[in-house]
Amino acid sequence: MKIGMLTGLWFVADGATLIKSLRRAAALGFRYVDIHGVFHGGPAHLKPGERLTVKSEMKALGLAPRNYVLHAPHNPPSANEVEVEENFACLREGIDMALTWGVNQLMLNAGQWAYGMTRQAAWEKSVRFLRRVCDYAAPRGVFIAQEPEPYVWFLVNDIASTVRMMADVDRRNFTALVDLGHMALAREGPEELARVGDAIVHAHFSDHKPFMHTNQVIGTGFTRTKDYLDELRRMGIDQRVKRFGYDELVISFELGVPGNRIGDPEDWVKRSIQHIQQIAPDMTLA
Repeated sequence: MKIGMLTGLWFVADGATLIKSLRRAAALGFRYVDIHGVFHGGPAHLKPGERLTVKSEMKALGLAPRNYVLHAPHNPPSANEVEVEENFACLREGIDMALTWGVNQLMLNAGQWAYGMTRQAAWEKSVRFLRRVCDYAAPRGVFIAQEPEPYVWFLVNDIASTVRMMADVDRRNFTALVDLGHMALAREGPEELARVGDAIVHAHFSDHKPFMHTNQVIGTGFTRTKDYLDELRRMGIDQRVKRFGYDELVISFELGVPGNRIGDPEDWVKRSIQHIQQIAPDMTLA
């Protein structure tokens, strides 16, 4: 397993552009990065020339982009017909952008429950939309990775609902991104990882207060990160991700949430690295 970095920290801290964030990740020694399309790397943020600059900059910095985080602009279950098409157009463009950067996985979430819709109707509409996205991505060699969000208003908010959504979408390129801190917030133990073991394409490190999603420095919250890493290792996760074309699993730091005051984001990263390498000395940045 390797340690990666999600670029969003520097946007949260300083409003940094994607290019500047990539440079800061590289300066800290990272090879693997997740591009934050919601904050500063989405189709709405980057003109065609800027997208090419991102590609050349990553090559010059020696960075390997592993995951692209991009959510639909409208809530998929409650979107009207026009909004559904806007959602699909955004994700389709995101998939195409990711491919130009050498990224073959896009992370999203199934959406949120909505007033005025039954749970069954919301679920079925999300399933139909996710199938459509997967069907666009599949012939292009792109995996669609769903990340559970640990709030009751999200359709997919834990491992159990992840398994159910995967079964209902029923597409070979529909995979799972597990966030270890989200599992802690959902009160899920390491043993739950076995339920999605063959579907895990990527992962995130995050840490939180027991009843608040804080994305704080890894090791300063209540997430039992070592226990999750021990289980992933016991499962042979590096061998399992070979089915997706990877040599080993990358777990990227997700640090900071909008509204945070982060005086020294590099310090947040360095302390997070130190903690992970204390509990898992075999994990490196490259």
